[in-house]
Amino acid sequence: MVWLLGAPAGPTTTNAGALAQPANPKAERTARAAKFFEGGRYVEAALEFEALRRDFPDDPSILFNAAASRDSAGHFAHAVAYVREYLTRKDIGPDDRKQGEEQLEESARKVTPVAVTITLPLEGPQTVTVLARHVADSPADLRPDLSFALKSPRQPLKLELDPGTWIVRVEGAAYEPVEQQVTVGSAPLAISLRPQLTPLTPPVDREPPPQTGVVPLEVVKTTTRGLFISGGAAAIAGLGFIGGGVGMIHGQRVKSCEDPTLADCRRRFASGFVFRNLGSTFLGAGAGLAVSALVWRADDPRKRMIAWSALAAVGGVGLILGEVLLVRGTIPFSRDNASPQGTLDGWPEHWSEHRHSGLPALAATVRGLGVGLLAGAITGLVVQRKHLGPGGARAIRVAPSAGPGQTGLVLSGKF
Repeated sequence: MVWLLGAPAGPTTTNAGALAQPANPKAERTARAAKFFEGGRYVEAALEFEALRRDFPDDPSILFNAAASRDSAGHFAHAVAYVREYLTRKDIGPDDRKQGEEQLEESARKVTPVAVTITLPLEGPQTVTVLARHVADSPADLRPDLSFALKSPRQPLKLELDPGTWIVRVEGAAYEPVEQQVTVGSAPLAISLRPQLTPLTPPVDREPPPQTGVVPLEVVKTTTRGLFISGGAAAIAGLGFIGGGVGMIHGQRVKSCEDPTLADCRRRFASGFVFRNLGSTFLGAGAGLAVSALVWRADDPRKRMIAWSALAAVGGVGLILGEVLLVRGTIPFSRDNASPQGTLDGWPEHWSEHRHSGLPALAATVRGLGVGLLAGAITGLVVQRKHLGPGGARAIRVAPSAGPGQTGLVLSGKF
C-alpha cells in the first residue's frame, strides 16, 4: 500500500489532509499536488512534487511524495530511485525511514535490473554520469531522466528500470557523450567512452536547431479535444443537411411534379442538391479535423510540424480539386434543369437522369476534407508555435501556385 506523506512547514506528518491548511506558496503547491494524487492524476502529482523538490531540497517529505506518486502512476524505476535517495538522508525519523523501506521493497519488486558495463580510458577521469531516459509511447507519459552514480568503472552498473525502451546516456568531463537504446530484458549494455578531441580551428557559427521543447500536456489535451468536438459537430451537421437534401430530391413533390411551369419543381430540385452538397462539405470537413487532431499523438514537435505541413498541402489540393470537380459536375444538371425546352411530360426523365448525380456529392466531400485538413493543420502549427517559439513551426508556408495550364500549391519551409 502506498502512503502519501504531508509536507507542511513543520515536522513531517502522514496526514495528507493537512496539506491545504498553511497559507504560503509552498503549502499551496503541495496542496495542489496532493489534490492531483487524491484525484488519481498521479503523473501530474509527480511532476508537481518534483518541481517542489527542486525548489525546496531540504524537505524530505516532498521527495517521498514524488516517489509515492510515481509508484501509483506505474513509474516504478523513478519510485525506486527517489526512495533510495530518501533513505540516504539523515533528517528523517525512524517511522518515516521504516515507511520508506516498505515503499522501496514494494517498488523494487516491479523493476528489472539492466547491467551496463562502461569502459573508460585509464589515463582519463574515472567519474562519469549515467542518465536513463524513458522512451514514451504517449505525449501524456512524462518522466524526467534518471541519474545513476558509477561507483567503479571496473564493475557493471545495475540500472533498475521499468519494462519498455530506454535511452542510456553516459557523459563526463573530457569525454564524448555516448547514447545507446536498450529494451529492458534484452542483452546487457557495453559502452566505451572516447576522449573529447580539442578542435584545431575555431568553431563555425551555425544556426541554432529548431526548438524541440514540450507543449504543455493540458494544451495538447484541450486542442485535441477541441478539434475532435468540432469535427464531430461538423459531421453531424453534414449528415443533417445530406438527409434534408436527399429528402427534397426524392420527395413526392419533386418526383411527381404537378406545376405546369416547372418553376417550383426546378427550384426545389436544385435546392435539394445544394443542401446535399453542403452536407457533404461539412461531413468531409469533420473528417479532416479529426485526422489533423490525431497528429497531436506524436510526442516529437518536429514530427508534428512536418505532419501538419503535409496535411496542409493535401488539404489545399483537396480544396482546389473538390471545387473544380464540383463546378464541372453540376454543369449538366444546371443546364438541363434551367432549359426552357423542358415540359411537364419530360419531367420524369429529367428527374430520373439527375436524381443521383454522385460526382457533385463526392467533389463536395473532397472540398470539405480539404477545408478540415487545412483548418486543423493550421491550428496545430499556430498552437505549437505559440508555446515553443519560432523554432517550432518557422518558415513553413503553404501558398497557391498558378501557371499556364496548371494550378496547385507550393509547400515551402525549413524542416
